[in-house]
Amino acid sequence: MTKELIFYAPLGRGIPASRRGGAESGCKKTLQIYTDAGIKLIIVDKPAKAAGKAGYALGMLKAPFVIIGKLIKHPNAPVHIVGFYRNIVAHEYLLMQICRCFGHKVIYEPRNGSLVSSYKKGCELYKFLVKNLVTKPDVVLCQGQEYVEFIKEKWGSVRTYYPNFIPDNFVKPNKLNRERMPLRLIYFGRVAPSKRIDIIVETAGKLKQHGWNVVLDIIGGYTEDYYQYLQGVINQSNIQDIVTFHGRKDFSFIAEKLRVAHYFIFPSQEEQEGHSNSLTEAMGCGVVPIASKAGFNASICGDKNLVIDGFDAKTYAEKIIEIEENGEWKMFSDYAYNRTLQNYTQRVVGNVLIDAIERLFKSI
Repeated sequence: MTKELIFYAPLGRGIPASRRGGAESGCKKTLQIYTDAGIKLIIVDKPAKAAGKAGYALGMLKAPFVIIGKLIKHPNAPVHIVGFYRNIVAHEYLLMQICRCFGHKVIYEPRNGSLVSSYKKGCELYKFLVKNLVTKPDVVLCQGQEYVEFIKEKWGSVRTYYPNFIPDNFVKPNKLNRERMPLRLIYFGRVAPSKRIDIIVETAGKLKQHGWNVVLDIIGGYTEDYYQYLQGVINQSNIQDIVTFHGRKDFSFIAEKLRVAHYFIFPSQEEQEGHSNSLTEAMGCGVVPIASKAGFNASICGDKNLVIDGFDAKTYAEKIIEIEENGEWKMFSDYAYNRTLQNYTQRVVGNVLIDAIERLFKSI
């Protein structure tokens, strides 16, 4: 019997590349795991705000009816709902209830990193809806270990840790003997205010002030206004000669830069930061992360020495100086690389997902 699964997720189809982010990237990776396992996918695209307000609203109204049609046509197919709760929590609760009413197994995957904080701040109705979304489905896939612990502590439900991951073919031996000078700092991803790129630039400036030979590569798309703001920060720190903006690049270019870089600076202050693809990819290249506590950064890094409390460039620079003066870069590089191989590769994470889904198929 062919194993079928209805996949309701944002896949970025019909959306300009500039508007696609980590959500679309992560969902495509999940799609690949299912496909590689021989599962036939019935895809229902989650409406995208990039379609405009009217298009988005129409898509949200149509989604339940599209799902019902798929449920009737594929009576044995579990339904995987990729969720973003917050403003659409009632919509996702409705979809879950529809699927359960039709007798289908449900997988719910809350993405982004604000599930716990939004629950704590929410009204009683919001808390009721979130509780049901993370306790009623047959499988709940938690992008962060923090979610697994919160749900177990709050409601006694044991849920599945399903983090972001790197493709197996991306893994290459870690080059620990990479050239040690200049110190190569790198950031790649969205170049946006919430990612605190200004702190990254200031960190490079403070390292230079302390006499360190350092260069900084910034890779990713940006608005002209924010670029001009960052140029002001660069000019103020007098580091025009050591900072390079590359704009948006394909991943082969990014990987080449990562495999010679020393530190991935990630002072994100993004309210909905989840499991950063960039963070995992950098660690998978042996780049030592120096990250904020946003999202799941702390549990991904796994070592408190690599996580900074607060948003002061001086603290980020001091951490790098400490690692360098103690001769610990190779140790932390090897640690980050091995942590990624043990926890965040397609093979490791894919096995977790398929094991959970296979149990659903056996119970149908």
